[in-house]
Amino acid sequence: MTQLLFYGCLFFAYSPTIVFFLMVIARNSQLVIMSIGGSFFWLLSMLLASIWWYIIPPMRTQFWFVIPFTIAFQEAFRYLFFRLYSWGFNDRPSLAQIQSKINQMKSMKADQLQQQQQQPGTDSVINTRLETLSARPNHTLSSAAIGTGSGITYAFVMYGTIMWESQGPGDLFSPACPDVSLFMLSAIYALCFSLLHILWNVTAFQGYRTKNRIDVGIVLVSHIAISYFTMLNLQGGSCAGAIVPAILITLFMFVYTFRTMLRGDSITKIA
Repeated sequence: MTQLLFYGCLFFAYSPTIVFFLMVIARNSQLVIMSIGGSFFWLLSMLLASIWWYIIPPMRTQFWFVIPFTIAFQEAFRYLFFRLYSWGFNDRPSLAQIQSKINQMKSMKADQLQQQQQQPGTDSVINTRLETLSARPNHTLSSAAIGTGSGITYAFVMYGTIMWESQGPGDLFSPACPDVSLFMLSAIYALCFSLLHILWNVTAFQGYRTKNRIDVGIVLVSHIAISYFTMLNLQGGSCAGAIVPAILITLFMFVYTFRTMLRGDSITKIA
């Protein structure tokens, strides 16, 4: 494969998610940690899916049978991460509560303020807590950071090996489309799935918080649909019939996630 096609596929597959990570996630240390956590949990789901694939011989050749179990492991670990995230954040006092407490202290009478300041460590504890929570992201950014970790890890794991093989002098074509480079098709899939992991995570976390089964169902159905559409790239299938639905599902999730954020007032909270 030529260097022009190599770098074109490389930037096409990874640029959007990496730019989003550098421009949004990397500016907050807590978001970076949650992004790493999302990557780790996705790898754990793939590890369990691989073990499940190995111990059941029929799954090694029947791809249509592998997909539901792989998605089930991913969604189970997504919900597990949500429970862990809720346990770590929901019981903590918010920044507004800490600031309200400080404003109340400032409005106290001089003698009462002086009496409270005599207690050792009171101000230092509150100030430390305020500094800790001042960079605390909201739920939407947190879920997007977790999805970014999963999406970038997916793109590197699933597409990195294909890109490595592209360093040779020849080219490789899809069985369903002998005239289209497999590296270019894989770059499109890597882009769609990496973006979808972010959108799925934002929508799913919103659904978990509000107990909205429709949001969770949309994530599950779209995940299953785009995964099965990829099987059209096998011999006898149609790569156009696989690529077009993948792009349409990605666009649909963009619109649906945006509407979900508007419904939950997440847009104004980010601003």
